[in-house]
Amino acid sequence: MMGIEEIKRIIPHRPPMLLVDEVSELAHRRRLTGGLTVAGTGPMPISLLLESWGQAALVLIRHDRPMPDVLTDGVPVAGVFERIRYGRPVLPGEKVTHRVTMDRLIADTAFLRGDSVVGDEVVLTVGRLVGAMRSAESLRAAIAAGSAVTA
Repeated sequence: MMGIEEIKRIIPHRPPMLLVDEVSELAHRRRLTGGLTVAGTGPMPISLLLESWGQAALVLIRHDRPMPDVLTDGVPVAGVFERIRYGRPVLPGEKVTHRVTMDRLIADTAFLRGDSVVGDEVVLTVGRLVGAMRSAESLRAAIAAGSAVTA
């Protein structure tokens, strides 16, 4: 349904940190199925597996409001990940499929959950992700002030 070029028009990530290369199902602001064929010479680091799932979630959140440039379109911020569980390592050449469900979207704050599978085997479970959009200016101001990002 959606390939890497269309994904790049929706989210700001670019290779080598673009970690979603296809979307096979997309139900507007409800759910997404997409994934990545893992490259490299060793198992995918668990931090990158979670990042890949998060990028799939971002495609779901922003598919109807593309944001390819963080300086003008806003910066996606993962505020909270809860109830994360990892299964076995994902190996090079394997296709990991992310399944993301959006529970709520309030303004620019989204509440999501889901999992990632290789074949029928669950390799990641995300109990909840709370993500938000922030302007580049608000993040710069928070960093300059040495404070947490709240606006």
